[in-house]
Amino acid sequence: MIKETLKIFSQNVRKNKTLMNIILENNKNTMDVILVQEPPKSLIRHVPSHSDPLGDPIYGTPNHLNWTLFIRQEPAQENYVRVATYVNKKLMKIRFTLRPDIINHRDINVLAFHSG
Repeated sequence: MIKETLKIFSQNVRKNKTLMNIILENNKNTMDVILVQEPPKSLIRHVPSHSDPLGDPIYGTPNHLNWTLFIRQEPAQENYVRVATYVNKKLMKIRFTLRPDIINHRDINVLAFHSG
């Protein structure tokens, strides 16, 4: 059964990782969906590379135990996405799917959802 209402929070975090983590933690029991503009990008690790002895850097957006992150994957770091969507894991009986086939742009996330 799909909920009758969804509680949605939207915020421009201006690439601030601390603010992003605070929003995720403070809203884990009250919000269903968090829409983020300018999500932070931070180094996750370096992976082996044929051209760089230090490895190629891999960047990502913060994760949280209570949230599922939906973000368009962009191979070029200069084109890093400017929006992210977090769905509270308490809603995982509803299937959420990122739909880049509808709109594939770093400023727009389209999510489809349905039960079952």
